[in-house]
Amino acid sequence: MFDLDTLLHPIPLDRFLRDHWTTKGLVIRSQESGRFNELFSWANLNHLINFHRLRFNEDIRFAAIGKKLFAVPDMPDDWVRQCRDGYTLIINRLQMRLPVIAEMASAIERRLGHRCQVNMYCSWPEQQGFDLHHDDHEVFILQIEGTKRWVVSEGTYLYPLDKYNGITVDTGQPSGPPYIETVLQPGDVLYIPRGHWHFAVACDVPSVHLTVGVTCRTGLYWLKWLADELMCDPGWRRNLPSVVDGDTTDLAEHMRGLLARLAALASDEKLVQAGIAHHLTTQGTRSQEVSLPSQSGFHPFAVDGRTWLRRAKFQPVKVEHEAEHARHRIITATKRITLDGAPNALIDQVFRRERFTVAEAAAWAPDFDAAEEIVPLLRRLVDEGLLVEDAPGTDRPGA
Repeated sequence: MFDLDTLLHPIPLDRFLRDHWTTKGLVIRSQESGRFNELFSWANLNHLINFHRLRFNEDIRFAAIGKKLFAVPDMPDDWVRQCRDGYTLIINRLQMRLPVIAEMASAIERRLGHRCQVNMYCSWPEQQGFDLHHDDHEVFILQIEGTKRWVVSEGTYLYPLDKYNGITVDTGQPSGPPYIETVLQPGDVLYIPRGHWHFAVACDVPSVHLTVGVTCRTGLYWLKWLADELMCDPGWRRNLPSVVDGDTTDLAEHMRGLLARLAALASDEKLVQAGIAHHLTTQGTRSQEVSLPSQSGFHPFAVDGRTWLRRAKFQPVKVEHEAEHARHRIITATKRITLDGAPNALIDQVFRRERFTVAEAAAWAPDFDAAEEIVPLLRRLVDEGLLVEDAPGTDRPGA
């Protein structure tokens, strides 16, 4: 499976995070030109175009410097025409369309704790899709087919936000020379930090690359989450004092009081843990995995324990254990599930192991009755979409 460690090889993740993440671009040369063959190819691109309903501007886009689209290219014939005219073809959110890319994106999200989106860019010889620009997210370029020349310069504004919606300012293009000028070959990886200026031009053959964009949450995002959490407190819902005849004395005093209350929240460990749970369980870009017939409620487990189960893919989960109440809370992006009296060893194994049988689960809780207590508990986790039934003898979960 492709993950962040695979993409960075031979650079260790801790070294990458220390020396490059958010600060300095990096080129990683591959010793295998075909190492991304199982990830994406021309065949995958043609499959998407021929068998997926791609909506213009939402799923599929076109870009070329100095050119404008004068008609809406809705159909594959139109898309081919735009390619002939030199437009870069872009398909968004491949993690929603191809299982191998979905697994890679999910693995990166788990490794970094931030959201990940994968787009595809198909460019034509000597053509440039975008002018010099910077992005509001971290970028990994995976060269799939052909070659492409990249130029990267330092940023001019630290940690830019969403410039496309007018949230951040643009401080002008960089004045110094670029610090990366390179041609990516198939299998190479280029990391570009958020805010660093860059552009790319395809070389003498058609080029396909994937852009893995990692959108990191910021302190501002956390403050917005905190504001939602504080809505249950009437002190924060209270009107600000009126400004009578321009006298702001009461307003200033009230604001100071709110700041003091905000500072006092620093010692609220439950609030910190709630923020962490929200962050960890909502970083995924995909919906909960659906697996029928096991989630239909009409497909009972094998009583002898031969049924294989695995954790649902693409579903970030946080498990909290309240020992004093013998209670577990299972938190996901969309639900909170409370399990009273569930064996701690069983829950720990269920959410740590990738794959197991019902019989193995029963062995983790020998003091509990398998048929009357363990199987109903597992059945509920399946119904809630946290576990899915897996095929026996599968070497890789979900393969």
